[in-house]
Amino acid sequence: MKKTVQMLREKNPGLPVYSVLDPEFSRYGRVLGGNTEELAKALDATPVPAKGNCYVASDAGLEKVSLIRDYERAVFGTMPVQAGYCNGRGFTMNAMEYHKCSEVNFSTTGAVLLLALPEQLKDGALDSADVVAFYLPVGVAVEVFPLVLHFAPCRIAETGFRCLVILEKGTNEALEAVNTAAPGEEKLLWMRNKWLTCHPDSPQAKDGSYVGICGENLTLNI
Repeated sequence: MKKTVQMLREKNPGLPVYSVLDPEFSRYGRVLGGNTEELAKALDATPVPAKGNCYVASDAGLEKVSLIRDYERAVFGTMPVQAGYCNGRGFTMNAMEYHKCSEVNFSTTGAVLLLALPEQLKDGALDSADVVAFYLPVGVAVEVFPLVLHFAPCRIAETGFRCLVILEKGTNEALEAVNTAAPGEEKLLWMRNKWLTCHPDSPQAKDGSYVGICGENLTLNI
């Protein structure tokens, strides 16, 4: 793990890089316990696309794993959850989102989470210089706290990544209408329980998402 973090720091000198096992992560989330062997087998059965990323909100194979129910209780207070995955080969920030519930992540490949704190988002605006990278090692499950800004993980190898995503049920479902000209926080509401701000050079900007990220559109070099 230390070698991976050191490699990422050397190849990304302008980006703060830590591990989720470092104390710096405590402001953004926490490491979860539990036997993840069954979860790992189910996640490894999910596909990695040849290009880009894919997101599946609810996967039957993952939702059969008993540990999901444990996390449903311990993290979400028995609120109904959906267990899916974000797999891919992405390495660019592009956008940042938050939910008003926690998110659980777990990887069988290792990945990097790009995160920012809620107070760093000011009326939809975020400076990419405030974004921090956290290495998520193989086999480690974490809770990302509510309101913490994040987006798709970044790969640490050309073979891509697999990452579990557990959220409250219904999160990321389409809205009947989106209004990026609305006042206040509403302009960021892009999907159910998903508030999003994006970089002007991102695919999300072309899709009509609210543009509020300034600075470099961060990329993770490996």
